[in-house]
Amino acid sequence: MSESLQSVQEMVVKKQLCEEWEVQQCSVDDGRRMKRREKNRVAAQRSRKRQTQRADLLHEACELLEQRNKTLKREVESLSEEQHVLAEALRAHEPFCPSMHCSFTSSSLQPDNTTARSL
Repeated sequence: MSESLQSVQEMVVKKQLCEEWEVQQCSVDDGRRMKRREKNRVAAQRSRKRQTQRADLLHEACELLEQRNKTLKREVESLSEEQHVLAEALRAHEPFCPSMHCSFTSSSLQPDNTTARSL
């Protein structure tokens, strides 16, 4: 009977050792998992920060381009007005200009409306 009792005790001890090893292994796995999750969390934060910075840069570039566009449109408008004034001055001058000395005609100075609109 002592041998069977001893063998039962050995089995119990082995079972306890196995359970302890499994608990330790689980805690090691949990530790690795926690480290991996923390590393992933930090990487995700960095990624979101970079994405936000890129979006901010694009927004700034968009605002600068919109301002430039407004400036160019004002310049086009100003130049169109100047062209109109000069064309009117030429029309007023044409009757007094000897035709041999003036090679320009008012029709050659008419703006191309499609060009002005596309800007």
